[in-house]
Amino acid sequence: MGAFFKRPRYWRYALTDLGGLAFAAAWGMRGLAVLHWPLWICATLLAAITLPLAWGFLTRDLGRPEFIIDRVLAARTRRARVILLMTAGTVLSILHRPDLMLLVAGLVIGASYLPLGRAMKEPVHIGTGLAILLVTLFSLALPQPWHMLVAGLGTATSCWLGAVLRLMNSLPPRAVRDTAPEPVRTGAHDVQVLS
Repeated sequence: MGAFFKRPRYWRYALTDLGGLAFAAAWGMRGLAVLHWPLWICATLLAAITLPLAWGFLTRDLGRPEFIIDRVLAARTRRARVILLMTAGTVLSILHRPDLMLLVAGLVIGASYLPLGRAMKEPVHIGTGLAILLVTLFSLALPQPWHMLVAGLGTATSCWLGAVLRLMNSLPPRAVRDTAPEPVRTGAHDVQVLS
């Protein structure tokens, strides 16, 4: 792990991945809050999902991070996401409609995954973004508290599944000898003569 600290550019990738997992955990907590479970159960459940994924991203980003192909598009998308979220928060606060923030945040975050996927040539990002958008729009039809439950846990689950797929896609290919079936060997000692 010492080599990780000698490569400062890799920290950027790790922090981005860990930030995404923190975002998923926050949304998961919002969804679980509807169930009125004790905090320790919710925290344990979220930690059981988040910590292995965080470890997977840290170990992956040490040697094989996902590189951004179109840095300009990625930077513009991240800036636009922050500006839109801050503007939406301000406007909704002025209008006294904080209840719409979950909806707007889901739409902004989900939509931002689409250009990020294009900037990284990563179809999993595009799928995650579409899943978040669909969950957010579907939850609109539900009354509270179901809206919060579906939007929170649905968004978190979309992010977690996307993270699992990204980690699986970044696994090194197994050697041919590890995946090829064992050859059938016949020798003279294996041959039996039936009489």
